[in-house]
Amino acid sequence: MRLVIGALVALTLAASLGLGATWWTVANGLPVSGLRIGVWKAEPDIGTLDADPYEVAQTARSGEAPISYGDGLAFTATTDDEGRLLDSSCDYELQGDLPPVRLWTLSPFSADGRRRNPARADVALTSASAVRRAGAPLSIALSPRARPGNWLPLEGEGRFVLRLTLYDTTLGTPLERANPTALLSLRRGACG
Repeated sequence: MRLVIGALVALTLAASLGLGATWWTVANGLPVSGLRIGVWKAEPDIGTLDADPYEVAQTARSGEAPISYGDGLAFTATTDDEGRLLDSSCDYELQGDLPPVRLWTLSPFSADGRRRNPARADVALTSASAVRRAGAPLSIALSPRARPGNWLPLEGEGRFVLRLTLYDTTLGTPLERANPTALLSLRRGACG
């Protein structure tokens, strides 16, 4: 009897640890997978046959339709350049150059990946609407209050995630992954 109880406890513990680790990996991703450029992280293989089982499960769980690296690449940022979580009550400045792309979009999402305000039409900044000065890096302000130039409004409270999607870019290809170009820096300003 003692052996049976010991075996059941061991099996229950093993199943709990295995299922818990699998759930955590699907929810958070593998720490070594993907492409990291500064604070930006992407999963180039997510829409391909090379996607690992955890990426496939994560995509199925989110309900999103992934894009393959031949079509584009979606980067997310959850922290600023100093490692602080993104907060809707703070001002942020994104600055730098983007790799060659046909189109890009930048949009804030809630911490769980949902659109912040789906009723608004201006929830994203795109390459078609962004203003660029010749010879100067791209500069974008994120703030709850209106700013001159390229401004993306931050609404709501608490943490958020930024998604930068680059369409028709070579950045996700295996050759470019080995030596990626820099993306936009993300600096925090005043918090209200």
